[in-house]
Amino acid sequence: MIPVLVASGLSAGEDPEPLACALATACASEWAGDGALVVAIDGTPRGPTMLASAAARECETAISALERPERVAARGRVCRVALGGDELGDDLEELIAAARGVGVIVLAAPAPLTTPLADALGVGAVVMAADHHARGPLARLAVAEHHAAGRLVKLVRPFSGAVPVRRARAGLEVGGEAGRRIRRVARDIGSVLGASAELERGTAVPAVTASPRGTAVRREPEVPLLARVVRPLAEGRRLLGRAGDDRGQVMPLALAAVMAIMLAAAAAVALGGALAGGSRVQRAADLAAISAARSMKSDWPRLFVPATIGGLPNPLHLSKLRYKLRARAAAYEAAERNGADPRRIRVEFPKLTFAPSRVEVALVADLESGEQVEARAEAAILSELGDQLSQAQTGRTGMASGGGYSGPLEMRQGVGMRLDVAAAFDRMAAAADEDGIALMVNSGFRSDAEQAALFDANPDPRMVAPPGQSLHRCATELDLGPSSAYTWLAQNATRFGFVQRYSWEAWHYGYTAGPQPCSAAGENAGGAAAPRSRSGEGARGGGALPEFVPARYRDLIAGAAARHDVSGTLLSAQLMAESGFNPYATSPAGAQGIAQFMPGTAAAMGLRDPFDAAQAIDAQARLMRDLLGQFGSVELALAAYNAGPGAVEGCDCIPPYPETQDYVTRILGLMGGSGASTSLGAGGLPQILEVRLVG
Repeated sequence: MIPVLVASGLSAGEDPEPLACALATACASEWAGDGALVVAIDGTPRGPTMLASAAARECETAISALERPERVAARGRVCRVALGGDELGDDLEELIAAARGVGVIVLAAPAPLTTPLADALGVGAVVMAADHHARGPLARLAVAEHHAAGRLVKLVRPFSGAVPVRRARAGLEVGGEAGRRIRRVARDIGSVLGASAELERGTAVPAVTASPRGTAVRREPEVPLLARVVRPLAEGRRLLGRAGDDRGQVMPLALAAVMAIMLAAAAAVALGGALAGGSRVQRAADLAAISAARSMKSDWPRLFVPATIGGLPNPLHLSKLRYKLRARAAAYEAAERNGADPRRIRVEFPKLTFAPSRVEVALVADLESGEQVEARAEAAILSELGDQLSQAQTGRTGMASGGGYSGPLEMRQGVGMRLDVAAAFDRMAAAADEDGIALMVNSGFRSDAEQAALFDANPDPRMVAPPGQSLHRCATELDLGPSSAYTWLAQNATRFGFVQRYSWEAWHYGYTAGPQPCSAAGENAGGAAAPRSRSGEGARGGGALPEFVPARYRDLIAGAAARHDVSGTLLSAQLMAESGFNPYATSPAGAQGIAQFMPGTAAAMGLRDPFDAAQAIDAQARLMRDLLGQFGSVELALAAYNAGPGAVEGCDCIPPYPETQDYVTRILGLMGGSGASTSLGAGGLPQILEVRLVG
């Protein structure tokens, strides 16, 4: 695993990039091989240099496949990437995973992001540019903070002079005294990280870190982000005892240490008697997990909205890193409010997922009896739609029942509608297709039982009509998407007999050109569906797919969606969740390819090569068409795709498997964030996310 370091200053206004580049070059020279990757957070793009090492160029080629080429440049021994602060989540993790040919990764981080990044990424060392004499107390406290988290931390004097800064930015070794200092720091980091690596491999070498004076000590247990609100009493004494070494800074540092001691004493009083039994510890862990999950539920939609709009940052977007940091902070706050020491709580999220929907909390506490106990809790945000609607939706046939219409249903994208409505929709969809709009049918016929379940979940008549009053029971109402089609629908739907029912529901259209809804004439309404547009097999409608779909797959998805009458947005969200559009992906369970087919399922679908993206996407669309027809629900069809139809049929619900529940929830989030609906969730139903303790 490539070591990850952070270089920063002490305040937000300081530029950490010269230090990061000099550190990366020195590490590459001293112990990390011929190249290093520098990630300049909030940095501006810079061009490459002629004198670039082979390792830096290899890394440049690998990273350019993920990032826009203008952001990546090989400069001397350094491959430099400029990354926006709002893109730290998945982008940063992908960069680290994709780095090739380099022996070390250095993040040039603004001071406010140093600690969150170090905690979230498990950074091995932090190097800060700081003048001991001018800013001694602040530097000491910053060092103590990282030391308490078990990280190696080094202070170096800031660079002075234009020549060292230019050489550093060019990926060249910095000469003179500044160069000697940075090489000593690189050697120290290499020796410590090497010892840690030996310990991980099972040898007897103890892992070490550095005290504020650079002395090697045993690594302390990892202390999570935001947990260091109160300094330990011993830490305050240690700082106070060494204050005299700081050349005239005795009084400020002593005051800081006294404040730390007072805070620690206050915390001890607050904790006294609070954790009198194991049940109190478990309660604190449960509440911390629930608080983290509630934060995730609140922030969930922001994960899926585009990071930019028209090339400008989207203020609604939240990166995965910040999403997790906010949830982590909520867990610490809840634990502390319930008498737990926030320094002894660990918060973890699932690995290898672009949208974490689960959180696990572990809390260690000392009881008044002197016994030490550990409590664990796991909470998740889950979609409840499948549980509430499964009985009404499962087994829907070609004849409507349970509503105001009992005639035949024509299915479009797994959604039922009256025959004349389907014919009119086909004509409208063909016209939209010619204009580059791929219409998505989110909801059509709903029985009274389905409507009652929706109204119970969201009893707001402006959003959900009470049972017995909704025109969806007449099979003439359609909820359409994606949001990119709303303008086109408002301008063109009336030409095909559809009217927008309510000004505040841009997706809701009713068919008015035929017999009255829920009338005797409506029972016998019919009409042949218009020939569907297949021209181009995806050349049209591709622009309506979500922004996260890579260009090389847009036509394949749009074509498969058109051939098999399945929403292209749904297929896109599935592929994102299944493999991240990696056609060569494999899972530990044996799933293969971009659509993650198990070998048995692939054989049953006639899929000869699951690693062929075109074949796999077409098979995925055919399977989803069949599942939507079988279950009549997007949620249940997704669950069946992940867990198998038998598991869904057995309970008429989303099965209680964590992987399946998370899978459905993530895809609903992707579909909502991509504009498949606004106030509605996938399938045209109000999005219902619940927070539960699941472990």
